Amino acid sequence: MEHSLEDYDNFLNLNRAVFFLTRQVAAQLVAQGKPGSIVNVTAVAARQAVEGVPASAYSMAKMGLDALTTHAAGELAQHGIRVNSVSPGIVETKIFERFIPGEQLEGALKDFNNFHPLGRNGTPRDVADSIVFLLSDKASWVTGAVWDVDGGVMAARKQGK
Repeated sequence: MEHSLEDYDNFLNLNRAVFFLTRQVAAQLVAQGKPGSIVNVTAVAARQAVEGVPASAYSMAKMGLDALTTHAAGELAQHGIRVNSVSPGIVETKIFERFIPGEQLEGALKDFNNFHPLGRNGTPRDVADSIVFLLSDKASWVTGAVWDVDGGVMAARKQGK
């Protein structure tokens, strides 16, 4: 209830940027007759709400990226262009500083460890490694996938969490 029109527009503007970047990259690859791979970053929070985290506008935008991923994968496959997404759980980045006061940040991030069945928050490296794999030829038969890179959050919630 605290989201403003500006918040909403900011999230949707991110999708607009990703859409047009995807279009530009795909157009260049097609013009050059080259195959390629595009990887978007969405979020498990889009598909699983977290109590106390106001993320409805953010989640709506991220679900839009899931849709872009699957549809673009279907549209671009004929050109040898693969489109996938990674969908992280809680990753320890500075984004949390936007809504958790600085003196509470370290404790909150420690508490978030319990959210993941694997018992820890993700790191930027965890997400980057998955993206690098999806961009590589080792994933040459993967397209239209939204990979949960989330420490198991979408597979199971820890009891009492």
